[in-house]
Order: sequence, then structure tokens, then C-alpha cells
Amino acid sequence: MRIGHCSQAAIRFVVVCLSAFLLPGSRISGAQDPEITTVELVRSYITATELPEGFDVDGKPVSLQPLTVFRLKGAKTFDDSLRSELRPGAYVVVLGKTKHKKSLADLVELRRDWGEPISGLGPVNGVVESRGEREFRADGHTIRVPASAATSFRGDVHRLDEVGAGTWLHYKGKLDQHGVLVASSADFLSVKPGKPVEVENGVEDYKIAFFPPDFAQHMDGRVKPGRLKGWHTVPADQAMHDRLQRVGTKLIPQFQRALADDDPRKIKFHFYAVDGDDMRTFICAPRGGLIFYPRFLIERMKNDDQLAAALAMPIAMVLQRQGIGKEMREWPAVRDELATAAFYVGIGSLAAFPLDMMGALPDHRIAVRVEEQVGRIAISLVADAGYDPSQAPEAFRWLAARRSPNGSWSAKNTHLSEYALSVLNLEYRPTATSEAGHAE
Repeated sequence: MRIGHCSQAAIRFVVVCLSAFLLPGSRISGAQDPEITTVELVRSYITATELPEGFDVDGKPVSLQPLTVFRLKGAKTFDDSLRSELRPGAYVVVLGKTKHKKSLADLVELRRDWGEPISGLGPVNGVVESRGEREFRADGHTIRVPASAATSFRGDVHRLDEVGAGTWLHYKGKLDQHGVLVASSADFLSVKPGKPVEVENGVEDYKIAFFPPDFAQHMDGRVKPGRLKGWHTVPADQAMHDRLQRVGTKLIPQFQRALADDDPRKIKFHFYAVDGDDMRTFICAPRGGLIFYPRFLIERMKNDDQLAAALAMPIAMVLQRQGIGKEMREWPAVRDELATAAFYVGIGSLAAFPLDMMGALPDHRIAVRVEEQVGRIAISLVADAGYDPSQAPEAFRWLAARRSPNGSWSAKNTHLSEYALSVLNLEYRPTATSEAGHAE
């Protein structure tokens, strides 16, 4: 009897058809092996890799098999070259089976992020010339506006070379292979500065109950986050304060730092540590750039790169709320983005809004979008300041850490930390040249 040869491609086709045919949760005949199922195993971001053996998705290990096949989401053909795309931050859907509590991948489907349409809104934080075209830093992206892009201007800005501090950009476009967003349309609006910090009897009024510490006399200060909140101690720890101010100041965009002190568009940032484990997140004062950060969160950061990622988040929120007002609501191009922008308007009355409570908002989609926007802008500020953006996901994990009964802290993956991995994978991926130089 002659046995025909079955190619590896044919075997893969049979395996994947079987996986795709069976509905999630259906079980292969228990007579074969009751420990084996063919299901959708995971659907999320890759958080770690140990290739060629496998990778982790949301911290859960997935093992690759010799016959595991790969394809892009929506594609009908398999592409084994996609193995090289298995890196932290890649979004995957894995079909396979479990055996002895071990996840085995039959099919790995990767989501196409390059070249997908993206739109957004944010203040311009920087401008650079690249290959004769202008690139803007806004909304956490590097945005190139080619000559072919449809552009419009409102307010006091009339052309690209007038774009500067106080200019907002509403963009539509696609990411290229270098992580630069190439705009198909770019609408610019110069906005009036937000309400300034008033000075009463020689004291700046940030619309929050705050008495600063006296570092020279080693006297602690105090702050009251809101009407229903108690007082918190602001320690007169000069070394910690100097570190916060040094790292935080470096994160402020050059556009802001270059403004004259009497320019109403300038935001004067000040950073203070606050005692108290019950304060789970940072506080942004309703006016200006006064920011408070819990000391125990600061102490979790293992280096200045992680501290920079932590401090960049409130800076991003303050920058995003600056200038949102009547002009923004009358700007036709941004109506599809105003639901997200409206969140920042509320910061003035809330004073603080814990990121880990955003899921309680009525529209969860807006909550997720705001969280991702804050994280994306924070990473761009970290990179522009010369800190290591690859430390951001770990910093975000530690910000969501929980304390065990024995007093130790353990970091955990969150949507923000995993989204940060995706941002790094898409926009801060080392080029072939830089990778080769690093290897040397």
C-alpha cells in the first residue's frame, strides 16, 4: 500500500481549519484526551517573549508549536514571516488548545496597526524639520504634514511656519513603518490661554487649599485635595523635592519653557510629594501647573526614567486642558473629538481624577481613550526629555501595584501598561541601523 506524502503546509491548513471551525469553548472528543480543548486562548497585547519557545499575553504564557501558523487579522492566507513581529506590544488573538494546563498555539493572528487610519486632537508641543517637511509633536505622536495634506487654519495662525505654543492640531492620517503619523488632513487652531493663576496678597491662588512647606525651617506643608477630603502632609524633604522639580521640569515641552514668564500661555509647573497611603494617585490643581504626587508612589520608582514616566502623566493632563474653551467648541473639524476633550474641562472642578477609577465613567470608551491619550503623551514627553521611554510600561505597572498583608508591593499589568508597550512597539521601535549600532 502506497502512502501519499502530506506537506507541512497542508498539515497547517487542516490544523487551522479545525481551530477555526470549532466554536470557542467547544471540546474535542473527551475520549481522546479530556485535558485538550481547542479554543480562543487569549486576545490582548504581548507582554513578554521567550522565542522561539513562546510568549506571554497579559502575563499568561503561550507556547508555540512546530506547526503553529500566523496571519494578519482579516487575511485569508498564512505568513510565517510574522513570527518576527512577535514582540512586546503586538496585539494578538491566539487559537489553540490547553494540555496539562499549558496553552499551545495552533494559530496566532496579529492585528495590523501600521497603516490604519488614526485621528486625534492635542496641543502642539514641538516642531522639527524633516526631509523638507514639518513634523509636529502633538497628542503623543510625531505628525508629519506633507504638501499633499489638506490643511486649514483658524485664529491667529495662518500657515505652518506660524504654528507654535498655544496652537492645537486636529489630525487624520496613518502611521508609517518608522512610527511617524503621516497626516492626510491637519487643522490648526490658536486658542486663548486658560484662566491664569491669580495672586492675592502676594500669594498665588491655585484654587486648592495648599500651604507650601518651609524647606529652610524644615516645616512641613499641607494640602486638602477637595472639599470632602482631609488634609495631607507635604513633607519638607528638600532632597525629594529637588529630585521631583529636576525631573519634572525637564519633561516640560520646550515650547512652554521658552515662553516669557509674563506670557499668559506659560504654565508654571511645581511638583510636591504628599504623605498618606490613602492618596492613590496624583493631584493636578484646578489652576496652573501645581502637581502633587504621593510619596509612596514616588518611592516605588526604581530610577529617574520611571519617575519621569510617572510625573509625565499629570503634566500631560495639564497640557491637554490648557486652552479648551469656546474656540474649541466652535471648531467644526474637532466635533468628533470633543467628548474626549470635555473630560479635561472637568479637571478644573475635580482637582484630581484617579486613572484607576476611569472605568466608572458613564461612557467606558471615553475613559479608555483618555487613559490611552494620557499614557501616549506621557511617553512622548519622556522621550523628548531624553529619558528612556522603554521604562514607561514598568512605571505604569508599579503605579497600579498592590500591597500584600506582609507589607511588600507587587506590580501588575494594567491596560495602561500594556497600551504603553503597544506605543513603544509602534512608534519607538529601534531601526535596523540603531539595532546594529547597539550590537557593536
